[in-house]
Amino acid sequence: MIKNKIDNFIEKTKKLQGDPHYVSLGMGIGVFVGITPTIPFHTIFAIALAYLFRASRPAAYLGIWLCNPLTVIFLYIACYKVGLYFFGNPAESTDTVEVLIRSLESDLSLKEKWHVLADFAKTKAHAFYIMNLGGLILGIPGGIASYFITRWFFSRLRTSA
Repeated sequence: MIKNKIDNFIEKTKKLQGDPHYVSLGMGIGVFVGITPTIPFHTIFAIALAYLFRASRPAAYLGIWLCNPLTVIFLYIACYKVGLYFFGNPAESTDTVEVLIRSLESDLSLKEKWHVLADFAKTKAHAFYIMNLGGLILGIPGGIASYFITRWFFSRLRTSA
């Protein structure tokens, strides 16, 4: 099942249009955003950043899928722990972060998810900022690495075609 998902992802990546830099920049932006703890807004942020940096919007959309139902808990806890390491003492336990994640993954409407996130930011402000700062720290190298991996992949794909 996971192998099929990876194969499907690779096939979708192969179909992306544009030069290697354009596609790779979009993928890097998508992976960067996908790592940050902004799950209800990943698509909006990735597409907006791709537009701003003149990168492939479809590639950015594909890149955000690094954060998916199988990886979100691990990514968000990693963001929180990295943020704690660099920026402060634990104000909340990782259980608090898991409760937030489950709320954002639920069938709530986008408006309700926004309220959950806003409430978390108000009542658990320290944890919210720590998670976001940790997400930026993890997202930057993740985005850069995915840029170079995608560029290598796309360059090889284009030369073999």
